[in-house]
Amino acid sequence: MVAGCGPKIAKLLLFVFNFSIWAVGVILISVGSYVTAKQAKYQELFAEDTLVIVCALTIAIGCFTFIVGFCGCCGAMKEGVCLLKTYWFLMLLIICGEITAGALAFVYNDEIEASMLKGMTATIHENYGESTASTQIIDEVQIASECCGAAGYADYILCVNCPALEAVPESCCRPDGDKALCQTGPKGMPAFPDEVYGTGCVEASIDVVHENFILIGAICFALIIFEILTMVFTCCVIDGIQKGEFA
Repeated sequence: MVAGCGPKIAKLLLFVFNFSIWAVGVILISVGSYVTAKQAKYQELFAEDTLVIVCALTIAIGCFTFIVGFCGCCGAMKEGVCLLKTYWFLMLLIICGEITAGALAFVYNDEIEASMLKGMTATIHENYGESTASTQIIDEVQIASECCGAAGYADYILCVNCPALEAVPESCCRPDGDKALCQTGPKGMPAFPDEVYGTGCVEASIDVVHENFILIGAICFALIIFEILTMVFTCCVIDGIQKGEFA
């Protein structure tokens, strides 16, 4: 029965898969550490310490994934039943954690959106035009997402550091339009709104997720299938070790 499962092939595949998992752990730790180092620049876009929490979770998940990948690789190479059983249990925890995280993201979707809206609006009102870092990140977001303001260009009405006779920043202007017309009018009230991005940046960010919902879902589904396969291969390898098929 185990011969049909191919324990030696399962061992090879298990090692390859877990090397990939180990590499993913390293990437997550690196990304989380980098964003943590740069988080002061982006934290202003959130009302609470959302970014800090996300970075900490990313690093924690990366460390956990690194350990899981290490257990899988060593267990497969050394044919250690204890390591492989530990790995199988950790993979089960990962799958449960991913399902829980997905459910929490769905449940707290409105809270995340509200935090982004509140944080970005406050940054525009209080720091835009005064803080170089705040101005730069807001401009980058508006250009990249083709949006203006947190909820819309009217957010600039209460921008304390914006020029009174400049309707919106240049980053809110459509690239194929007339920038002079785009910025004509009192702040937050463009005389030619067709020249300005009409969508708020928070809505634009949410739209990107919604537009790629099927792709994101497919990736998550494929990831879970991949993880289940590694658990199946682990069972095959453990069975092969216990029956002496690697001797």
